[in-house]
Amino acid sequence: MAITSWKPLRLSLLAVILGGVLLVAGKVVFYPSAPKDVATPFEFPESVPLADWKLNKSALLEFKDNSGLQAARKYEYQKNSMALEIEMRYAVDTIGDVEGLMKGHTILKSYPGKLALANTQGVGFHGILQQKNRLYLSSCINPSGGATVTSQQFRYNRNTRDWNPNRILFWLLGRGNIQDRRCLWTQMSVPLDKTTPEDAQKILENAWVSWYGWWQPRFPEP
Repeated sequence: MAITSWKPLRLSLLAVILGGVLLVAGKVVFYPSAPKDVATPFEFPESVPLADWKLNKSALLEFKDNSGLQAARKYEYQKNSMALEIEMRYAVDTIGDVEGLMKGHTILKSYPGKLALANTQGVGFHGILQQKNRLYLSSCINPSGGATVTSQQFRYNRNTRDWNPNRILFWLLGRGNIQDRRCLWTQMSVPLDKTTPEDAQKILENAWVSWYGWWQPRFPEP
């Protein structure tokens, strides 16, 4: 009899606990406090190997504190008579719009041209752009998923790749958002005074595959 009398009380307690859990969950989902994306400090290494190319020098690139960038470095490589320049920038809380990044942070800021999109199997998307006597290749190395150029491609990666236990735990611990909106933005270029645009594109794309293969598994910790 005593055991039976406890049942309503136990059910009431369970209902209260469940109601509290649902209220907390609802607040988190519908009225979340915006966690701050505080990325682990990162600096680009002075030297990065690139197949068939010799590194001549590298140097830090300047950027503004409010630019959304946390690190930047320029690398200069040589192969026979061909010079290759690679600018790397670590973007945090980005929308992944490479064309916008190029116009906002590089010498291409005043250039009205559009990137020609290309896709490399096993790597992802990159964009090609010719300006005066140089050919450029630019892309965003993602924390997970293939490389992207447009904000739509970047958002697709985030929507399909970031809903995993590690990112959810990262969010529950208050360390940042579930979606990992970071990018290793890469801009490569070669001069056109010693080659055609078609051959220059092949040179850039071959270098890009090697560069991506080195960097993707070494993407900075969140």
